Formats: sequence, structure tokens, C-alpha cells
Amino acid sequence: MSRRNTLLLIIILAIFAFAVVSLVQPLFGRDELRLGLDLVGGVHLVYQAQFEEGATAQEKTAAMSRALDTIRKRIDKYGVTEPIIQQEGERILVQLPGFTDMEAAKKLVEQTGFLEFREVELSDQGRPVTLDDYLANATDFFNKNERGNRIFVDDRNNPVALLTKKDSTLIFTNEAGDTLTTEQLKQIAEQVKKQTTGSGAALVSWIPARGDDGTELTGGLLDEAMPEVASQTTGGYQVHITWGKEGGAIFDQIARRLYTRPRDSLQRSIGIFLDNVLISYPQILEASYQGEGVITGNFTRAEVENLANLLTSGALPMPLQKPPLFEEKISATLGANFIDNSIKAGIIGIILVMLFMIAYYRIPGLLASLALVFYGAVVMAIFKLIPVTLTLAGIGGFIVSIGMAVDANVLIFERMKEELRTGQTLGSAIEAGFKRAWTAIWDSNMTTFIVCAILYWLGSSVVASAPVMGFALTLFIGVAVSMFTAITVTRAFLRLTVGSGLAHKTSLFRPMGG
Repeated sequence: MSRRNTLLLIIILAIFAFAVVSLVQPLFGRDELRLGLDLVGGVHLVYQAQFEEGATAQEKTAAMSRALDTIRKRIDKYGVTEPIIQQEGERILVQLPGFTDMEAAKKLVEQTGFLEFREVELSDQGRPVTLDDYLANATDFFNKNERGNRIFVDDRNNPVALLTKKDSTLIFTNEAGDTLTTEQLKQIAEQVKKQTTGSGAALVSWIPARGDDGTELTGGLLDEAMPEVASQTTGGYQVHITWGKEGGAIFDQIARRLYTRPRDSLQRSIGIFLDNVLISYPQILEASYQGEGVITGNFTRAEVENLANLLTSGALPMPLQKPPLFEEKISATLGANFIDNSIKAGIIGIILVMLFMIAYYRIPGLLASLALVFYGAVVMAIFKLIPVTLTLAGIGGFIVSIGMAVDANVLIFERMKEELRTGQTLGSAIEAGFKRAWTAIWDSNMTTFIVCAILYWLGSSVVASAPVMGFALTLFIGVAVSMFTAITVTRAFLRLTVGSGLAHKTSLFRPMGG
């Protein structure tokens, strides 16, 4: 046996050992194979995007791209195993394998995450303007310098009315965009007053907080948001925010203005609104914050983590229609049955292929079967380490590739048979068989690669089908590894026999009937 072949065998054994180790214990942070929605269960959602009237196709495309990226960032922070988030026309498909809480999944996706900072609108006398003031004098804004909308919240800080101005007319709407009449507003105000337990922010008019140049302070100017413990002694949680250069300057300009107002008053508070919900309204206690601050409130740990996630991932560029067009919770029990059946199918497929190869091709068939074991271990290790999300269709692609894993060996062994018939030695027949079969092997595998690429492209864009993508990807990987297995591994194993006593029994290297 040549030194070159010995070195090659050592490399093959090392690769096999690494593959086996990666499958039986965690490596590079990968604990187990990733399973798709149809195998492990989870949540399947489809949303319709709602664009502004008159939005161009280019604007819609850009907004959809940003929305997909934003949703992906949010979900990634929750450690969801290989989520599927993709566009289907003007719809967004979201699949979360292993996610069991449907309502939590919907909330995670649907929140637009628009963070803005507001201050209390003041009358000419310097007192806070309320909803009652506007009901008594609904002809114009009290602060005529601020043209932005006003938000009124209830005792739980949820928005009950939004006030905008259109064509010199003040219009009140609810969160859904429905216009509210004066009578409806009076009923809302009366109900909130009965339920109010001391929330000073209830029914107060909140207007956008702006810097000296009129720039509104929003979450888009944030640099970072991190959840943290508010106090080691008292406990509680808060979100620590760090502004970018522009945001820090604007926040300090607003802080200097609010700091001059009466201490311990609502006028001195800065309201922190997320999707029109008032989550906190801390008082400004300093004239400058040097680009940092905290969002405080009666938060749980989960709430601050979710808030920090929304602020960091950013806002959706457009709202999503609620409820979703389609929602389904897939049972993990059904997935477990799929997994069991897929494993059985894979094992049966490998055994049948190995039995055929050994029975028909004898010694070469036995060596090809050993190479098939190497092939299976390496492919599964690749699936785990990349990682590849295995759906039922993906497992189907892997099982198909098992049969294709030996087709190159079949071509090579048939070429060897022809060489042995002409009286060639075993060593010469092996080398000639591999050399002459290479062209056919290359052509057949290249056509398979092209088909896999087309299927993956169709699955990712045209038909938007994750199963099609899974099938194409696993088949591509399987065929790529099979080329290495057939050309390199099986060849190295056959070269081992050249210097042995088996080399004189060439009949064992010919197929049955050959």
C-alpha cells in the first residue's frame, strides 16, 4: 500500500471520527439536529401587510424587506430553532418550530415596536391640557406650534383616543382608526374617571417631544437597549437605553426645557410610548443625561426583555392586518410519528442498498457499503453543524440521496468489470475504472446540482415553499458528499486490497454473472 493511500485513509478515518463525535455530543454550540415545523410542531402564521395608500411597488418591496429583517431579529433573540420568515407577495409567512404559545407568537410578530417620547401639552396658563378641555373647545390645538397628533390614555395607560387635525378640523379616532363622536368621547372620559385610581397621566394630552430644531425624539435615534435589574436591594427591572449622537443631543435639549418646569409635577414628565401605549412617564430630574437613560415601570423580567428586544430590532415599517389571515398550531405528537417513520425508512433504505451492493458486486460492494456508512455519518454531521433544518421533505431528499450515493460506484464497478475481462490486473482495473467513469459521474451529478439549485430558488422566491427548499438542500448536500465518498473513500478502500491475497481472486471483484 502506497504512502499516499495510507495518508488518505488516515484523513478519512479522522473525518469519520469527527462526524461520529459531532453526532453523539455537542460541538460548536450544536446540541442536536434541527427539526422543522412538520416534525417538532410549532406555530404557523400568515399576515397581510397594510401599506399606505398610493405606495409604489418599489416602496412596498423595500418595506417588506425591512419587515422581514425586523421580525427575524425579534425572533432570533428568543432562540427559536431555525424559524421560517419569508414573503409571499404582500403577505408574510412565519413558521416557529417548537414555539408552543400561539398568543405570544402573534404578539411577537404583530407589534410594530414604534417607540416615541412625548410631553404633556400645556395651556396658555401653563397647566396640563386634558380631554375635557378639547371637548369644551374643540376648534384648534391649545399648543398651536405643535401640529403632531395628541394621545389620550386611560387609567391603565392604554390609548383611548387620538387627536389629529385635517383641513383645519380636529378629528378624534380610536386605535382602529374609527372616528369618535363627542358623545362617545364623553362616555369614554366618564368611564375612565370612574376607574381611575390616581394615574395622573389618564386623559391628559400627550404631544411629541422635539428638540430645538423640531426633530421628534423616537426609538429610531436609539443606539442600544438592554434589560437590567433596577436595584440590587429593591429588585425590579428596567431597560437601560443608550442614544446615538443625534438622539443624545435631542434628549438633552428636551430635558433642559422640561427641567425648568415645576418639580414633582406632570408637566416635568417625559412620556415613553410604545405603539401608542404609555409604558412609563418618569420625571426629568437632571438637565443633561449625556446620551444615556433608563425606561422604568412596574415591569417583570420577561416584559423588560421583550421591550428591549422590540427597541433593538426596530419598528415594523408598516402595520400587519390583525388577526392573521391564517394561524395554526401544529402538534409535536404528529411530528414524533413522522420522525420515527423517517428513521425507519432511512435505516431500511441503507440496509437494502448495502445488501444489493454486497450480493451483486461482492468485495467492491462490501467496500462501497462501508463507504456508505462513512457517507451517512458525514452527511448527518453536516446537517447538524451547518445547521440544516430537517423537514419531512428534507428527510425525503436525504433518503433519495442514499440511493444516489452508490450510483457512482455502480458506474465505476461496471468499468472495472470491463477492464478485468481484458486481462488487466486488479490495480490497473481499479485505476482505469475510476478514470473512465469520472466523466459520466461528473455529468450526472452536475445535472442534479443544477436541479437542486432551481428547486431551492423556486422554493425561496416563486412558490415560497420551505419543504421544496428543504428537499433541494438536503439532496444537494447528499450528492456532494456522495461524490467524495465514491471517488475518494471507495477508491482508498479498493487500493487496500491490491497488495493482499484477494488481488489474485479477481472473480470476487466482478459482479454476479460478470
